[in-house]
Amino acid sequence: VAAEDRMLRLSERARTRHDVCVMTRLRLTLYTNWDKSDRGLDVFLEWLRRDGTEWSKHPTRDDAMREYARIWTLLGSRQIEDLVDLPLITDGEVLDTLDVFSDAVTPSFFFDENLSSLVVCRLVSLSLEYGNCDASCYGYAWLGFLAGPRFGNLRDGYGFGQVGYDLVEKRGLTRYRARTYLSVGALVMPWTKHPATGQDLVRRAVDL
Repeated sequence: VAAEDRMLRLSERARTRHDVCVMTRLRLTLYTNWDKSDRGLDVFLEWLRRDGTEWSKHPTRDDAMREYARIWTLLGSRQIEDLVDLPLITDGEVLDTLDVFSDAVTPSFFFDENLSSLVVCRLVSLSLEYGNCDASCYGYAWLGFLAGPRFGNLRDGYGFGQVGYDLVEKRGLTRYRARTYLSVGALVMPWTKHPATGQDLVRRAVDL
């Protein structure tokens, strides 16, 4: 409780949007590590409201499907592999936003299926809208994982996972490299290939 109080007092001292995003990410990470994902998501949803977006802690299946459909609208006539060549994001506010979403992926996965889908799909749709960054790698990898079991699209799921991997390898977006390797190797590849094929990526993630 004392640690939570200190963290709250520190977050109240944040003045700029960047500082608010940094504190939101810190609180998300700590609550996730403390096995209090629900508390972390309260912080995340409060941050969303501050940015003008109102989400339920338990969104509907339709909410998740609308965001998934938005990905395909933004993709348009392009192929999934073309996403590797999107311009890199330079806007600091957008980068902060994607970083916060990336840290909401794990606690939302533990807490609510539809909220988890919504977080991952929004992370990807923001990348399609504004361009790629380090957090995009992680978002594409997680969409690759969820596409099969949640959206019935194993083939394209693997394509999105490949984009996440290629952004690390070909575009040098390495800040989320370990997370991306682990996600692709342990979560994406086993859906379409023999599970052993992802072992090398998992080892590489552990070694980083």
